Order: sequence, then structure tokens, then C-alpha cells
Amino acid sequence: MEELIKTFHIDWKLLIAQLVNFGIVLLVIWKFALKPLNKVMDKRGKEIAKSLEDARAIEANLAKSEKEREERILAAKKEAQEIIETSRNQGKQQGQEIIESAKREVQTVIAAAKEQIANEKDRMIKEIKTEVSQLVVLTTKKVLTEVLDENLDSKMIENSLKKIN
Repeated sequence: MEELIKTFHIDWKLLIAQLVNFGIVLLVIWKFALKPLNKVMDKRGKEIAKSLEDARAIEANLAKSEKEREERILAAKKEAQEIIETSRNQGKQQGQEIIESAKREVQTVIAAAKEQIANEKDRMIKEIKTEVSQLVVLTTKKVLTEVLDENLDSKMIENSLKKIN
């Protein structure tokens, strides 16, 4: 080994001094560079992990909100459809009620008109009967005054009137 040391010209004192210097530099680098760098790297890693977790939570909330929005839209569409259907049914029902009311009014008007026509007919028939009876009485009176006597005349008039009424 001494030959090796002589061949490579290794100085022990210098080697030990260099090892001490290397140790000191290593300690300084570790203390002032690597330790703070590790802290920053750990802090940054935690921030990235937190950001990823927040992003997942936001994505989950977004999906949940989207699902709720879709459910609300479907519920609103369903409610709108029910309102439309209810309106249609009410419209049909009101239309039927209007038609039925109009039919009742028409029937009432027709019945009143028929009753008025029947009353008018009865009145006219009575008027005609009275006029005819008066005409018959007058003509009979004229004819009989010339032909018959008064007793017979009044009996015939009464019989004629009874037949007409």
C-alpha cells in the first residue's frame, strides 16, 4: 500500500484536510441549501396535492350541480306539461259547458216560441170563432126574420152557438 501511496503521490495530511473541507461543504450545503430546498419541495408537494384534491372536490360539486340542474329542468318540464294538460282539460270542459248552456238557452227560446205560437193560435181561433158566430148570428137573423118567427129564431141561434163552441 505504501507503494501505491508513493506511486500516486498521496499526501495524508492533504487528504484528511480535503475530507474535512468536503465534510464542512457537505454540512453547509445540507444545512443551508438542501434542508430549505426539501422544505420548499414538501410545501409545494402539499400545495399541489391540496390543489388536486380541491379540483376533484370542485369537479364533484360541478357534477352534482349539473345533475341537480338537470333534475330541476326535468321537474320544470314535467310541471309545465301538467299545467298545459290541465289547461287543455279545463278548456275542453269550459267549451262543453258553454255548448250545453247554449243548447239549454236554445231549447228555452224554442219552448217559449212554441208556447207563444200556441197561445197566439188559441187566441186567433177564439177570435175567429167569435167573428164566425157573430156572422152566423147576423146572417141567420136576417134570413129568419124574413122567414120564421121570433121564438124559433132564438132557439136556432142558441143551437148554432152551442154547436160552434
